[in-house]
Amino acid sequence: MPGRERWLVPVTEYAGVTAYTGGIGRHYAALVPALARRGIDVDLLVFSDSALIRETDDPGVELRGVRIGRRVPRIIALPLMALRVRRAFAARTYDRVFAPEWSGLGAALPSRAPLLTNLATSMRLSNEVAHLRPRDLPASTRLAVAVQNRLEDRQIRRSAGLIAISQAMARWTSGSFATLPPVRVVWNCIEVTRVESASRSADLPDRWPASDGPIVLFLGRLERRKGIVDALKAFAIVSAQVPSARLVLAGSSGDRRFEPDREELLGYLPAASRDQVAWLGHVGGDELYRAIREAAVTICPSLWEGFGNVALEVRSIGAPLVCTTGSGFDDFCTSGVDCLMVPPADAAGLARAISRIIGDPAFGAALGLAGQADVGRFAPDRIAADLTHAADELLGPVRP
Repeated sequence: MPGRERWLVPVTEYAGVTAYTGGIGRHYAALVPALARRGIDVDLLVFSDSALIRETDDPGVELRGVRIGRRVPRIIALPLMALRVRRAFAARTYDRVFAPEWSGLGAALPSRAPLLTNLATSMRLSNEVAHLRPRDLPASTRLAVAVQNRLEDRQIRRSAGLIAISQAMARWTSGSFATLPPVRVVWNCIEVTRVESASRSADLPDRWPASDGPIVLFLGRLERRKGIVDALKAFAIVSAQVPSARLVLAGSSGDRRFEPDREELLGYLPAASRDQVAWLGHVGGDELYRAIREAAVTICPSLWEGFGNVALEVRSIGAPLVCTTGSGFDDFCTSGVDCLMVPPADAAGLARAISRIIGDPAFGAALGLAGQADVGRFAPDRIAADLTHAADELLGPVRP
């Protein structure tokens, strides 16, 4: 259609389309259709190592799936994906290319490309938060990690502008590069109304415990950077005070070559409490939202978080939340008002916050109600408007 903007959006995860999705995939699945509702034609280039679950039927969004075989080594897959994005860009005229820095999908684009890099979470940042040095990684992965770091850094430096998902992300990136393209902060979005509705209608996840006691729900991959060790240490304290409490872990296991495995995590608990832990694995559907509603408290004890979509989803459901200070949560959480916040890596403080909510359900309910009050500002159409405004500021308005 004449006069419509056209954007190229390459990603490696997209909720409902790829088998695995994390915060980036849920954010883009909410944002991209909202961009289309603003009159933007979006070419969605989705890379996956397995068949796509479904096609997208959103008007204005053209899905093009690219399957990267699981047998292709990552050190080869990374540059192949970047070259595939370059080829897609050359085949059509685009007003914007909007891509997360993860995997460096935009690293091979020509310097003239109108590239906006969405600063979400890079490999370098993930390893820094987890205190993982190159020598801590398996020898077989070090070269691929180095290549990914190089591609992500190249994409950031060659961008026409940067879109950070939080003030914390903007500060971290500014402190990690000597010079940068101009930066604007545009928050992530979630489907606020749908998340709240699904929390009431969806089934509980498989392996959800039958318990009369309070359930503490941990959301996130079972990795150090997500605070999983602190969660277990805190639950050891909580379970001593409230023996009927259960800890439910909703998230995929980390790489067991350098992340804690189940045996190590259970080692942080006394023997009497180890049967009080339920391991759900990755919960990718609406069952996650029902779990949040059913839990006495949801915890997101990340050591550092770029934004924290799951915490915003907890707030949209009106459920009690405990998260950490000093990172992306600070952009939308206020301790004692809409949640409780504790310093990262403070298991004792985390335990106190959990116990306070468990011991005073009315207080937890009040936090949840306050948390729901202003989540509408994170709805997709609001954030899509903010993004297009930031894009025009950074690149100049699109000429009809």
